[in-house]
Amino acid sequence: MFKNKLNETKSRKAKLSTQTMAVFAILIAAQFVISQFLTFQVWNIKISFSFIPVVIAARLYGAIGAAEVAGIGDIIGVMFRPVGIWFPPITISAMLVSAIFGLLLKKSDSFIRILISVLISEFVFSLFITPLWLTILYKGNETDFFAFYFSTLVSRLFVQIIPMTIVKLVVITAMLKAMDKIKFVRHMTEVNTWNFLYLLIFSTPNK
Repeated sequence: MFKNKLNETKSRKAKLSTQTMAVFAILIAAQFVISQFLTFQVWNIKISFSFIPVVIAARLYGAIGAAEVAGIGDIIGVMFRPVGIWFPPITISAMLVSAIFGLLLKKSDSFIRILISVLISEFVFSLFITPLWLTILYKGNETDFFAFYFSTLVSRLFVQIIPMTIVKLVVITAMLKAMDKIKFVRHMTEVNTWNFLYLLIFSTPNK
């Protein structure tokens, strides 16, 4: 009886590992497609729905899974459809934002957690940190460094940050509510952050 139980557990873990890797690959592909073909960008203003697969990964796999979907998706985008210069700190920032989504939304879909994650994403990273990277990238040590930074910040605030905050709050709230009603998603959320890292490294099912 114990042996049957052990075999059943191993079989379930192998199945979960296969499903996890398949969904993970789909999310990376979705992140790439959305960021490359469903993103509207004019200079430093960027309107994108690439946060959707990241939030799904955050809910399913936690901080590590969400960060890897964002990071790998961004790197694949640079490799296959480069736009401008690849600047690693921007990719790292995207991974940190995604990890925050994972930390806050893995266990709960309360509106307070959604609000906090969106505010950090938009009013900390998108408003202050991304303009800093853009200024370093394009202005370096020039004398108008701070003028460029603050002008970038102000332009992003009204054209991008405020609209995207509203869009993210509405979309993420609706999406997480819908995900909780899907049996497959409830099953996948059994994979916690550290289990996901283990599955990612040792993803070949045992026969």
